Amino acid sequence: MSSVAVSWQTLDNVEVECTHCGVRMTLHEGSGRRVKYFRCGTCHRWVSSTYTDIFKTDAKLRTHPVKDTSAEDAKFIEVKDRLERWLAAIEEQDPYHVLGVSPLDPPEVVRTRYRELAMERHPDRGGSVEKMRELNEAYEKILRHRERKREEALAQRKLVEDNEVSLPARSR
Repeated sequence: MSSVAVSWQTLDNVEVECTHCGVRMTLHEGSGRRVKYFRCGTCHRWVSSTYTDIFKTDAKLRTHPVKDTSAEDAKFIEVKDRLERWLAAIEEQDPYHVLGVSPLDPPEVVRTRYRELAMERHPDRGGSVEKMRELNEAYEKILRHRERKREEALAQRKLVEDNEVSLPARSR
């Protein structure tokens, strides 16, 4: 970790905290940017960088060096870009995305959309074999997914019904 150069005379790379309130003071640069003024938003105290000896003796103020985060920012951007590329690749493989339908759409809408795209992408109608294969795989994945969800719902319903039947009757 690199050390941050702090100049107490000009208060470069420093944030100022009001110890009376515990609030970070806002920076207001003076004319010519030689003098820096800090203001507490809570107790409305002002302090100037010309009073650097006050900062050293801590008269209701505390300084905090500002960390250089450019290396961490570059790493974050790199990881974010990789994540976005990965999510885009996953989205392209989503069968609902391939058909252009929502998982909440009824089966009739999915079937109609599949047939429309099949007419466009079929090799006998000027489409390509790869695009038709991709469309068929997506449609089959959707059908398998919906069948699996239906079977799970039926199994869950049967389990609940079996538990209700096996419960003893209440005595009055």
